[in-house]
Amino acid sequence: MHEFSLATAILDLARRHVPAGAVLRAVRVRAGPLRAIDPEAMRWAWTATLDGQPESGATIELDLLPWKLSCGDCGRTWQGEDVLAACACGSKNVNADGDDDLTLMSIEAETIDE
Repeated sequence: MHEFSLATAILDLARRHVPAGAVLRAVRVRAGPLRAIDPEAMRWAWTATLDGQPESGATIELDLLPWKLSCGDCGRTWQGEDVLAACACGSKNVNADGDDDLTLMSIEAETIDE
């Protein structure tokens, strides 16, 4: 399950951007379809990564980008989650395009009262 290594990397990156005296409360991540992130597995991995950490309870919001699909027969283009989808014309000659980008879009942090 690669979601665990992604969760660890996201947490490490987010920690570098949390101001001193604050704790991470939420992250928002955008991922291309080639990352093949399973949302439920990612939430589980995120929770497991935070277990026992000061950030425990921080949430993760996933923005999973769709595939860009095009029909090699009729030329139709559309977006979708199923890379094996047939075109509306019935053709299975479908080309899929997508990237493997993983971007930390935003973080929320809260100042800790001492």
